[in-house]
Amino acid sequence: MNKLKMLFWSLIIFISTFELDRITKQYALDHFDGPGYIPQKVNQFLSFELVLNRGVTGGMFHTQDNFWFFVLSIFVACIALLLGIYAYRRWRQESIIFGEALALSGAFSNLIDRVLYGGVIDFIVLSYKQWYFPVFNIADACIVLGVVIVFFVHVHEPFDRSSGRTQDDAEKN
Repeated sequence: MNKLKMLFWSLIIFISTFELDRITKQYALDHFDGPGYIPQKVNQFLSFELVLNRGVTGGMFHTQDNFWFFVLSIFVACIALLLGIYAYRRWRQESIIFGEALALSGAFSNLIDRVLYGGVIDFIVLSYKQWYFPVFNIADACIVLGVVIVFFVHVHEPFDRSSGRTQDDAEKN
């Protein structure tokens, strides 16, 4: 796939998943909060409940302290910046960057939440009997799926140990 086509499809993935996340978060803010709100149970596995997450995915490192929230947010922004640089380099090498586009769309949307709301808007609850998965949003799913795709692309990319480059990189130079 040529570079412009790759960029086009990566931007489509980024924009569509970013917009989907923003729309669903706004819906959650409008419908899953307020006095007397009862979490919406769709079935025994899926329900919706608004949570303001001041940590990272799954509520890890959650803090009410504004200083540590700021430090964590800067750290997340730096990771997103590094991923953006990495995606740009891979794109310049004509590598597929769909996973990076997914992860960046989720990271960018969650960073916007941190600035606008002082935390990330999470609302999707998965459960089975007494087991509950941490509350998440579409952006979190995009980040996880994007990282999994990046991982599998690298695992299946041929690597030349003597030069420290993938075979695709070696063939392009």
